[in-house]
Amino acid sequence: MKILLAKYILTCDENFTILHDKAVVFDDKIIEICDFKNAVKKYGNEAEILDYRNDFLMPAFINPHVHLEFSANRTTLEYGDFLKWLKSVINSRDELSKEAKNAAIKKQIEILKKSGVGTIGEISSFGIDTEICANSGIRTIFFNEILGSNPNFINQSWEKFLTRFEYSKNFTNDMFIPAISVHSPYSTAEILTKKACDFARKNNLLMSTHFLESGYEREWLDGGNNDFKKYLLKFSENPKPFYTPKSFIEHFKELRTLFTHCVFVDDFSVFDVKFHAITHCAVSNRFLSAKTLDLNKIRASNINYNIATDGLSSNISLNFLDELRANLFIHDNENLCDFARELLQNSTSETAKFLGLDLGEISIGKIADFSIFNGFEVSDENQIALQIILQNKNVKKLFIKGKLCEF
Repeated sequence: MKILLAKYILTCDENFTILHDKAVVFDDKIIEICDFKNAVKKYGNEAEILDYRNDFLMPAFINPHVHLEFSANRTTLEYGDFLKWLKSVINSRDELSKEAKNAAIKKQIEILKKSGVGTIGEISSFGIDTEICANSGIRTIFFNEILGSNPNFINQSWEKFLTRFEYSKNFTNDMFIPAISVHSPYSTAEILTKKACDFARKNNLLMSTHFLESGYEREWLDGGNNDFKKYLLKFSENPKPFYTPKSFIEHFKELRTLFTHCVFVDDFSVFDVKFHAITHCAVSNRFLSAKTLDLNKIRASNINYNIATDGLSSNISLNFLDELRANLFIHDNENLCDFARELLQNSTSETAKFLGLDLGEISIGKIADFSIFNGFEVSDENQIALQIILQNKNVKKLFIKGKLCEF
């Protein structure tokens, strides 16, 4: 058991409550939040005292979409146009995968931890990251990815997916949760998407998918695009769209699914607010699509959205604070202080609720995943969320399930 005293506690609850000079009593879960003297009097004989009286405490971040298998990329892939980037990925993915050895992936996991991330959603295409994630100490929702557009290889694609999924199940515990990712509507035949969704429903699995990331994809699904068709000819003799945007979403009916990107979605009412959420990767979208998510449309639809870094395939940093800062700059029409609070909530409690994780909030009974940030002086508490994002490159300390992470 531990007693942690902090100058400010950002609970990240629905009201974004901020507590001043309070203590959190915890082991793997939060036991009590109270005055420090009362905590010491009640638990002092059996608890370790952690004195951070000048610092800030908040829940650990959740980064629900990352591609660690591309951790070796620096300048290999091409940015500025989605189709050019996609071609460069196909040409280089095997080489980059081979270069993403244990050390490269472990380094990026350490960067994630140092920036305050306690939970990731790893999109795994090849399975080389399975054991690394399972032994990393960071909570991992492990999205085994499936794709395949050539009708001659559908069964082979499904069998390869099942083999990787079954292997990932060997590591299942509360820190490693196998799940499924359908790559995208342009790369995954309808029969594979249906099989994956049925499999997820049967086994109560989380889903993830890339959706309407580019104008090329939107034009293709709306009836065809010559440039995209030329690209898809590499994989199929006579490529045709498998879906309309609406028919693709319908496959994920009543299935908890993270739809990643969605920058070319016009009407978010097509999603089910009970089962669907939008994962926003601002830097990735800027690099590949030159467009960003319309947050006002998201808010008007009442659908949950969350923040993610994507992978080094389309980002220059997996530091989560870098991504939060990028959001502040890219969404330049937002009120800074209000938006900073929204970003923190949508990177902690709101995402945890959607994922079914009992964490993301500093409240009694929640799993003790939280970060300590170096303290600073503020004249107005409304500035705290903004200044945490602006002033920090890394956290001071990170606790996952109540245990201090070593950096």
